[in-house]
Amino acid sequence: MGRLSLSFRVRPSILLFGDSITEYGFGIEEVRFGWASLLSSLYSRRADVLNRGFSGYNTKHAIDVLPSVLGHVNKDDTVRPPFLFCTVFFGANDCSLPTARQYLDIESYDSNVRKIVSEIQSHGRTNTNEKLPIVLITPPPVAAKAWDHYCTVIAPRPLSPRSNENAKKYGERVINIAKEMDCAVVNAFDLLGGDEGEEKFGKYMTDGLHLNEEGNTILYQGLVDVIGKKYPHLLPKQDGMKEGVPLEEKLWSELC
Repeated sequence: MGRLSLSFRVRPSILLFGDSITEYGFGIEEVRFGWASLLSSLYSRRADVLNRGFSGYNTKHAIDVLPSVLGHVNKDDTVRPPFLFCTVFFGANDCSLPTARQYLDIESYDSNVRKIVSEIQSHGRTNTNEKLPIVLITPPPVAAKAWDHYCTVIAPRPLSPRSNENAKKYGERVINIAKEMDCAVVNAFDLLGGDEGEEKFGKYMTDGLHLNEEGNTILYQGLVDVIGKKYPHLLPKQDGMKEGVPLEEKLWSELC
């Protein structure tokens, strides 16, 4: 008996690789929606959003899991669909103060982010086998007092001290890496008002570190704006647009 041959279309994917701010990107507890769910809605029927967020991870941990995140491509088949683009969003843990278990010094962080980008560019693939577009996202601001209160009063745990100044410094490294490695970059620190004090950016957070709905919305819009400027052909195609990611299959009104 001959082998049954099935013809099907592989929908492209958008890979989100990051720490807890990515893992919680579909919403958690009191946050009904996050930046990943907003992105998934935008690309509905166009691309599947793959959330590969790992709570608590720094860039050293990220390098360890990246091969399994990317999967592999066989000679005659693939184990995953092609990617449209990838976001890399680490640093909120790396930029902890040195007494924190997740802390990595800024030079190690810089080196690790470069390794992650190189690995993705080497093994990630698009549906045309071109270099995979990568969007780097800087660490957001951190309301240190609010986070300490959360760790000692709201949800007691070992202290993991943070510094808004460190978040900014590590983010500046991300911006430089993006320029040197031809990646797009979303400056989450600036988007959320990192230089304007905790009264400003603290209102975008649930606990001083993770984003609430308003913070997620700002991050999402910043990401879409950056994609539109750097990779306009990767935005969902709308009426009147010459390029963009089209809807999959015909509209129902074209079928009956």
